[in-house]
Amino acid sequence: MVGLDLGSTKLAVAVGEVNPDHSLTVLALSHIDSSGMRRGNVIDIESSARAIDELLDGVERIAGTHITSARVGFSGTSVSTVTNRATIAVTNPHHEINSDDINRAIQAAQMIPVSLDRSVVHIIPRQFIVDGYEGVVDPLGMMGSRLEVEVIIVTAMTSALQNMVKTVSRTGTKVKEIVLSSLQAAEAVLLPAEKEMGVALIDIGGGTSDIAVFDQGSLVFASVLPIGGDYITRDLAVGLRTTIDEARRIKENFGYANVNLAPDGKVVEISSIYGKDSRQVSEKTIASIIQPRVEELLELLALELRRTGYGGVLPAGIVLTGGTSLLKGIIPIGEEYLNMPMRIGFPENVGYGINQQYGPEYAAVLGNLLYGARLVNNLAGEQQDRLMGGFLSKISHWFKELFS
Repeated sequence: MVGLDLGSTKLAVAVGEVNPDHSLTVLALSHIDSSGMRRGNVIDIESSARAIDELLDGVERIAGTHITSARVGFSGTSVSTVTNRATIAVTNPHHEINSDDINRAIQAAQMIPVSLDRSVVHIIPRQFIVDGYEGVVDPLGMMGSRLEVEVIIVTAMTSALQNMVKTVSRTGTKVKEIVLSSLQAAEAVLLPAEKEMGVALIDIGGGTSDIAVFDQGSLVFASVLPIGGDYITRDLAVGLRTTIDEARRIKENFGYANVNLAPDGKVVEISSIYGKDSRQVSEKTIASIIQPRVEELLELLALELRRTGYGGVLPAGIVLTGGTSLLKGIIPIGEEYLNMPMRIGFPENVGYGINQQYGPEYAAVLGNLLYGARLVNNLAGEQQDRLMGGFLSKISHWFKELFS
């Protein structure tokens, strides 16, 4: 099982296997600098394909296996969600709901107008309603004359999806499935109790910030903002008159999201933009450049959450993940701007050697494996066959038509 995450600044791949006890073991994890990607979208197919090929070759040597297919995470700025409901009559004369009734309800709910330039990425049942009784997770076998389903439909620009599949295919690797990156990261960093209470996952990558809101155990909203950690890095490069790579190093090792947290009197040696000489800059000065950009990013995130109606009202607060979540001091300032408790989301529920801990920058790619493992485990049981079997075959058919 292979998960591939195509980020604006980092390409990452993870190889894992599902154990007999249904747990997941990571066999290999690797990343390289991204190429040909911008704000989650492919802008140079050849450059991206070469980078992916290099990444996969390296991880094949580590894992000792040949990679033929991968599940790919998607984080384009064209992602949008819509909620829809549909109601059907239960056909069984004894009014016992069967799998055909469930599938008919889901199929009816996905019948919404979608523009020709967009494609459906996910159809996620949020809840079922049986004769007006809401909050049913699995209505199979229940008695009722009317079955209603509420679904979250995730769509994205067709061209963006096609370019991503075409790029990966250039390496000789088959795209098994495209999955929204924030859904993958949620698998790795969110607790079931948080999803049930109400929580927002914010994954700040290099070029984008992914938002996914969960309530009552399921996704209720997702979006991708075209701004991420590179916004801070580029401003730091300009302010310090240095290269992007040097600015990123300074941000990661000496940066603070709040000037008041930066230590007094400490200086950092910074290479010039030409790399021939260097100069010393105080950490206070570095923080004074970083803080305004962090505040602008957080304000945009706050506006997006308020737009959804979930700003400041999620009991489980915010889980912040992605590489930018490691910026020192970002949690206190984040809690202030978003007006909710916040924690850093580290990937959990994976095994890799002894005392191995993964950073939040790997949340999406490791969540990719966990997402795949859950599908494997669910497909082994009857419930996944009932609820998702027909849908997965339709998605498979859609991929054949879309990318043939």
